[in-house]
Amino acid sequence: MLVAIPSTSYVFTNKILTMNRFAYILFSVVLFLSISSCREEEENPIPNRNVNVNTTYSEFMQLRNAGTHVEYKYGNYYAAGTLLGYGGVLLFRDYDNKLHAADLACPVEADDNVTVNVKMPYAVCPKCNTKYDLTFGFCSPVSGPGKFPLKIYQSVFEAGDYIQVRN
Repeated sequence: MLVAIPSTSYVFTNKILTMNRFAYILFSVVLFLSISSCREEEENPIPNRNVNVNTTYSEFMQLRNAGTHVEYKYGNYYAAGTLLGYGGVLLFRDYDNKLHAADLACPVEADDNVTVNVKMPYAVCPKCNTKYDLTFGFCSPVSGPGKFPLKIYQSVFEAGDYIQVRN
């Protein structure tokens, strides 16, 4: 019985190829991680501020239908403990009938005194004319110089006969 014994050159060549594959994969992973970590993610220029809004019964009733909204702005009187974020809070129901909350301040201006004007399904900044699409709750700019969406507040709870927004 003859047993084929691989030559040392074959074994040596096979080990080199395996090491080359490993080195190539390792190099690719290191290169990918270094490139992806060098990119700086820009943050929405609207600063984080506390939000605590509870709707009244009439506001709750107003927000029952898709395409409706309620604005909470500074200068108006609300219940004790109400916190309005940076420029005020926009509470709206999109065209999929989902509730969303966003800050009223325009990210382009990043000024708490410059708030968007809402006429569903859009919000428009009166100063820079950036138009934000509210149709499905993303609040993304669709025209104008804006590149960031309106700041979105994720904690929106619908309970019984009121809605609560917090962050």
